[in-house]
Amino acid sequence: MTYRESSPPKPEPAPKVDVYEKTRATWGFPAFARDFPNDPELAVLVAAFAEGDYATVRAGAPELAAKTTDEHVKRAAELLRARIEPDPTARVLFALTAALLVVLMGWWVTHDGPQNHAPAPAKVPPAVEFVK
Repeated sequence: MTYRESSPPKPEPAPKVDVYEKTRATWGFPAFARDFPNDPELAVLVAAFAEGDYATVRAGAPELAAKTTDEHVKRAAELLRARIEPDPTARVLFALTAALLVVLMGWWVTHDGPQNHAPAPAKVPPAVEFVK
C-alpha cells in the first residue's frame, strides 16, 4: 500500500465568501445599505457599522469618499458617515435639559432651608398628658 492510497482525500477549499455578501445575509445588516454598490472597502465599513464599530466608520468613510471616483460609492460612504451622527434635535434637547438642571440646582441651593438662613427653631419638649 502506498502513501497515496492510505491517506484520506483532501477536502476541497471552501468557496470564497465576499465580506459584503456575508454581511448582507445576516440579520444585523442595515436596511438602508441594501442598495449600496458592491465595493470591497465600502463592504468593510458596512460590516463595521453593523457590528457597532463606529470608530472605524468615522475614520474610514470620509477617506473612502475622498479617494473614490465612483459617485455611488462616494454617496454611500457619506450616508454611512451621516448615520452615526446624533440627531440635531437630540442635541438641542440635551442642552435644554442640562440648562434646566443647572437652573433647578441653583434654585435649590439658594432657597433651601429656613427663610433668610435663620437658625433652626429650638426643639419643643413633648407635652405630657395625665389621663384620669
